[in-house]
Amino acid sequence: MPQLVITKHVDAIPATVWAIVADFADVNWIPVAGAVEVEGEGIGMRRMIHGSGAKPVAETLTSLNPDRMELGYSITDNPLPVARFDALVSVRPAGDAATTVTWNVDYDPAGTTEADQTAAREAIEAVYGMMAGWLADASSTREAT
Repeated sequence: MPQLVITKHVDAIPATVWAIVADFADVNWIPVAGAVEVEGEGIGMRRMIHGSGAKPVAETLTSLNPDRMELGYSITDNPLPVARFDALVSVRPAGDAATTVTWNVDYDPAGTTEADQTAAREAIEAVYGMMAGWLADASSTREAT
């Protein structure tokens, strides 16, 4: 059960960042996301994000704590080289008009070799590095309007 922590500083107030993260059904801030199908509401809801792959990425909301600004989800049909993937996103104040967003990712690589472990870690770091940048851009854009 490897774990990764991906952290991003965002030049926007926490409420703005949290509003984007907490709206689990809306992934317009992810430029590579295509159509999104949503099933259900609240904990247990699923979003299927269509992209360039044959199958949509299926994400299930596993926890939501607005008071702590934390959201958990699991991913199945994951295009990353993982067999299991769970994440907890935390939004925290980081000074005047700034926020720290942290993804705590718990996952199992798709294979058992050291190369499989490296491939899974590097893919997660790359994807969530991009997602952190997109979230920062969306937050800045939202605050500018």
